Amino acid sequence: MKKQYNVLIVGAGNIGAFFDTKSSKNILTHANAFYRTEGFNLLGFVDVSENKGKRAATLWDVKYFSTLEDAFNTNEIDVVSVCVPDDYHYDILKKVSNFPIKLVFAEKPLAKNLDQASEIIRIYGEKNIRCLVNYSRRFVNEFNILRKNILEGQYGNFVCGNGYYGKGILHNGSHLIDLLRYLISEIKDFKILSHSFDFYDDDPSVSAILNFENGGNFVMQNVPCSNYTIFEMELLFQYKRIKIVDSGFKIEIYDVLDSEVFAGYKNLYKVKEYETELNKAMLNSVINIYNNLNNDEELKCTLEDGYKDMSICEKLKVEI
Repeated sequence: MKKQYNVLIVGAGNIGAFFDTKSSKNILTHANAFYRTEGFNLLGFVDVSENKGKRAATLWDVKYFSTLEDAFNTNEIDVVSVCVPDDYHYDILKKVSNFPIKLVFAEKPLAKNLDQASEIIRIYGEKNIRCLVNYSRRFVNEFNILRKNILEGQYGNFVCGNGYYGKGILHNGSHLIDLLRYLISEIKDFKILSHSFDFYDDDPSVSAILNFENGGNFVMQNVPCSNYTIFEMELLFQYKRIKIVDSGFKIEIYDVLDSEVFAGYKNLYKVKEYETELNKAMLNSVINIYNNLNNDEELKCTLEDGYKDMSICEKLKVEI
């Protein structure tokens, strides 16, 4: 019998509760990931909306608590998932730190600005509270393999790339920033191309050229989310072309081969296309949490990672 950890989810929205059910093929919510993972006992939800909180509690056959105090007064809670809207991340992260918890699983972005993020890092460090930030593609095995191959030099030097996103540089663009930092290297500088306020009044979607410490550049382009939802990127290396499409549910691999038409020329040819397990990223993140609590496995996306992603997004916003 595995050691059991009690879990509370703060925020009964889609990512916390409603994107899937117990019988869903895809594991898309915090609730389902904890429900499916041996070693966790999902206690219930906290939400300011009694209607949403009770619907989530009914769906997952757990309790609804109107406040954090109500939940902690009657339960020993080890892990708290923070799934509230972006504007409330800082307040909730700070508030839960006042309770005796072991770890927080936080939706991105960490906070709305760097001062808030710095304070959370300070508080959690002083109180020895662990925190995993949910930049989901870090928890997908296929992306981990890509990273290993890139870092080992199997694809040669990174040359350039481009990608598309919308719905705010901090809200969604930080996913792209985090994945680039994870796969390529740290971003050293950038040049703004354009921006649009396609969803949030205080979080523009920014187009920019990013330059990396290890060389190469990447053009990130904003596509207004009123048109459609898109998250894709293309990475060109000396010996490979990698296309990440369909939000990361699919990866295409191209090799450099002799041209089939022009003698003496090299072209890129698609040699492999495969599905990723992005639909299990949430499950893998919860497994990472269990292994961290039980075996001190390294957390795959720390508060410091979340801060670095935010710092780049904030610099991009300041330059507008």
